[in-house]
Amino acid sequence: MKNIFKVALATLAIAGMSGAAHADLNYNGEVGLPLNPTAQIPQEGGFRLQGNYYDLGSSSRLYSVGGAIRASKTAPIEVNGAVNYVDGNAGNNDVRFSVGAKYLFSRETEPAGVRLAAGVGYSEYSLSTDHLKNARAYLVGSKSFGNPVEGKTSITGHLGLRYDHFEFGGGDSDKASVFAGVEIPVTPTGEIQLLGEVGSEVADGGNVPYSVGIRYRPMQKPFGATIGVQRVGIANDDPKLFVQIGYTFGK
Repeated sequence: MKNIFKVALATLAIAGMSGAAHADLNYNGEVGLPLNPTAQIPQEGGFRLQGNYYDLGSSSRLYSVGGAIRASKTAPIEVNGAVNYVDGNAGNNDVRFSVGAKYLFSRETEPAGVRLAAGVGYSEYSLSTDHLKNARAYLVGSKSFGNPVEGKTSITGHLGLRYDHFEFGGGDSDKASVFAGVEIPVTPTGEIQLLGEVGSEVADGGNVPYSVGIRYRPMQKPFGATIGVQRVGIANDDPKLFVQIGYTFGK
């Protein structure tokens, strides 16, 4: 546990060096890092569509197709969702879903000050012979650091608080947790970025969730892809591969 908190502190320390964000979706369809939401929403007129592959261990694999859109021209509200399919679950391989909404409280300047957003979500998955249900609420802040010159990107840090209610086949779990994340550009204009996030436990009996990955998005292009390792943390699982491929329509 000490090592986990060292990683979290290092993440926040790195986030204090510089700033700008590239917003993709997590596996639930929320704009964010691979596991957690961030205080970012789609631009007006923009719609993000993304396919996800997550190895869950124990011969189970999650496939999801998620989308997020700005719901109003006047209000900074994101509506998101995903279609979820878990393969390798003893014949219980039915399609489930995620839905959610997020409200951005702060102004959308870039480089940003501190953006603050709150959201809710609900997801269902089929695991083994049981259905997993997750209702969640969260508050998250995002900030780009430094004053980048035109054409360059900067590091963006994220810090959040979430509450998760899980229903398993044989019981349930209620837990509040904290999480932190960072997006670090490797190239001056941000085509390649390193991503990292870590949080406290989100479910009873689970492990500490985290992800580490590398993102590629060509400048001024709507396409992006991310690959890395993740641990969702809802069970006693080991870190496994994840892959994300997305496209932004409109702005």
